[in-house]
Amino acid sequence: MMRARAMARDLPAAAMRPLLLAAILLPALASAQGGRVEILNADEWLYDRTATGAQRLRGHVRFKHADAVMNCDSAHLFEDQRVEAFGHVSIDQGDTLHADAHVLHYDGAARIARLEGDVRLRDGSMELSTPALTYDLRGKRASYSSGGRIVGSQDGNVLTSGTGVYLADQRRFIFGREVVLDHPDHRIESDTMHYATATGLSSFFGPTRITQGATVINTLGGTYDTRQERARFTRRTQVDSQGRSLIGDSLHYDRRSGEGEAWGHVSIADSSGDMRVLGEQGRYNEISGRSVVTGRAELQLRMGADTLFLHGDTLFAAPDGDGRRITARRHVRFFKLDMQGACDTLIYSDADSLIRMHHEPVLWNGPDQITGDTIRIALRDGQAHRLHVRGGAFMISRVDSVRFDQVTGTTMTGFFVDNELDHLDVEGNARTVYHTREEKDGVEEVFGVNRADCSRIQVRLREGEISEVIFRERPDAVLYPIEKAPEEETHLPGAQDRGAERPSDREDIF
Repeated sequence: MMRARAMARDLPAAAMRPLLLAAILLPALASAQGGRVEILNADEWLYDRTATGAQRLRGHVRFKHADAVMNCDSAHLFEDQRVEAFGHVSIDQGDTLHADAHVLHYDGAARIARLEGDVRLRDGSMELSTPALTYDLRGKRASYSSGGRIVGSQDGNVLTSGTGVYLADQRRFIFGREVVLDHPDHRIESDTMHYATATGLSSFFGPTRITQGATVINTLGGTYDTRQERARFTRRTQVDSQGRSLIGDSLHYDRRSGEGEAWGHVSIADSSGDMRVLGEQGRYNEISGRSVVTGRAELQLRMGADTLFLHGDTLFAAPDGDGRRITARRHVRFFKLDMQGACDTLIYSDADSLIRMHHEPVLWNGPDQITGDTIRIALRDGQAHRLHVRGGAFMISRVDSVRFDQVTGTTMTGFFVDNELDHLDVEGNARTVYHTREEKDGVEEVFGVNRADCSRIQVRLREGEISEVIFRERPDAVLYPIEKAPEEETHLPGAQDRGAERPSDREDIF
């Protein structure tokens, strides 16, 4: 006031009266109404008698409006409670929120501040930098549309986006357009993101990519706790880690424990694409490399130009040397164009390319059915190469609607050519029932049954049918005419047709 009065002595009397009146009445008016802008300080204070009708303030200018204090080098205060402030502008609201800029356009009636020029907004451990910012002091809501950068000193996050809204009461940001959050341990890229500075929780509402070292997550929506490194995704999500991917309609992931759990159209696949496990629910631990899938679980295993489709109530996967071991349990069935099977437990290891079948296993190859206590199938170049059956080994091959060729022994070793059984070596109390055929009037008919026992037998096959039986030692053999063959000689003990269990196509494995 002293500076204002000193300047007034040099003014004409007519110009001095409004200035003195304003100097005397404005502080009292602001105090009485409580809703007007209050001038706390100015080195120079002039009244502009032009059409603007503004108070002109210069030097260490300080305003107060409600719970906010504004500072600047110079300003114009209009009768409608608008303020135009210039040079070293700052706004302080409450104990933590502070903003700096070059220019301020403030609407006191609406309590809206427009900040321009190297704007910086600080609230606690967060600082926002942007070319221009609109701040609603009543709603404590800041927004920008020309790009912004947020630095969090507490957690080391640096976030950039094209647009943003900051809700100061909630310590929450709403980002849009090319959102990128960088941290020494992770990077998040999204189209739309909500971020809580107090908790470090990010929420996504569109295509989002999270990179954490060698782990990459792509999602369409969900939340990620950047401090605890835990994710809860509610829309289609894929986690790629160590050459494998976990996909689900919804997915939970904890980076520190390495545990991921997915629901709905779940897929766990190798990057090579040769092996994929599908189901309705799955769990995967990237540290141990173990996974489990349930609910219409299916293994898809590429074998050469064909694919093996396998179902079990539960599928387990675990590291096995340089490869993976898949274990299927309960009601296991698989289908491949040239091979089908069923058992209670199946184990596949790509380290040694070996399929092991346990608990009442059965294998079909063309017209041949093979059973035993355990069955092993060795693969080579994605195709069946060798078969080994141990304990109660049995092969039957349908001749007609009621007759079967049969071979049984303690062990059975089979050899494949072009994915078809070529011959079998049978050892240990080997027995055979082999029907002889002849063509009559262009029709092949069964005319006899060859029944033989021998400790070692080789059976040769052509197009799935027994074409030759070679006895490695002296056999005990009898050839019966078909009409005189005893019933007990044509059906060996243990012979069982399990064709009803045979999957006819991929869908039938379920």
